[in-house]
Amino acid sequence: MSFFVRARFDVHDQRQRDFEEAALALREQAGEEPGTLNYRWFSAGAGSYLVLEEYVDSSAAMAHNARGADLLARIGQCAEMVYAELYGPLGPKLREWVAAHPQAVTFAEFPDQGGEG
Repeated sequence: MSFFVRARFDVHDQRQRDFEEAALALREQAGEEPGTLNYRWFSAGAGSYLVLEEYVDSSAAMAHNARGADLLARIGQCAEMVYAELYGPLGPKLREWVAAHPQAVTFAEFPDQGGEG
């Protein structure tokens, strides 16, 4: 059962070019990850971006974050994560991540399909 993430970022003044370079590098990297099914960026208006991610499971999402740690740090320097929505069963590491990020919300599968959750 796949796991989904939807997040929006608002770029800090004068950092749009840096943000876009890091986001495109993450997209390229995600294309090489066997557990990443879909990884797409969208413009959400001036200086605002939305990413849609799909992974085979929450462990694959965590592997993506570990592999892209440097690029994700660059994104964090360039923009604020306004919100993150996580859909599907969470493993323990993702539960920790959500607990540390108040702008993150989770959505359980309906009806509950079991799994990591």
